[in-house]
Amino acid sequence: MSAPMAALLMGASVGLSIAAPIGPAAVLCIERTLAAGINQGLATGLGVATVHLAYGTLAVAGGVGLAQQWLNTPFVPILSGLVLLWFAVRVLRRGMIPAIRSEMPPTLASSYWGAVCFGLLNPTTPILFAAMVPALIGRGTVTLAPLLIAGIFIGSLAWWCALTGSISLMRSRMTARVLGLMNKTAGLALAGLAAAMIARAWSG
Repeated sequence: MSAPMAALLMGASVGLSIAAPIGPAAVLCIERTLAAGINQGLATGLGVATVHLAYGTLAVAGGVGLAQQWLNTPFVPILSGLVLLWFAVRVLRRGMIPAIRSEMPPTLASSYWGAVCFGLLNPTTPILFAAMVPALIGRGTVTLAPLLIAGIFIGSLAWWCALTGSISLMRSRMTARVLGLMNKTAGLALAGLAAAMIARAWSG
């Protein structure tokens, strides 16, 4: 295998391994897909993948430690938890799925930028990238760095496309009642994750 292809695949494996664990971002992506369809889910996933692209660039450049240090300050996890709690409250205040109620769903831009903002404030992301630094550093010449970074984005985006597509297929086979219950479950899960994040930051 050529060095460029190896670098691209290494980056893709890192991006996939960081995106795949089910956490707040995944729950948010699932909720958006259930609430408003595959396009909203993809926009959310693209936002998270963009954050992974940014942190991947920092990791390859050696600056992820600084980002991790800043995000580990007490106020950032609390702010991240509050943002996630705000998403959860919006979900739980809905009576039913917006598309079923014929309401205007959130725009693709708002879904994308909401995911970007939350992803940047999520303190777990730089920790995961810091753990992956040994796999990213020393993969060859500097000319291979763009391929590593591109691979991270491709691997992350591939996961979000697969997750959103799977949830969308399930959504098309569900009744309005089941969709509503699943949406509420996602909202409660988001609220629980937000509460845990705030409590953990508050307790130090």
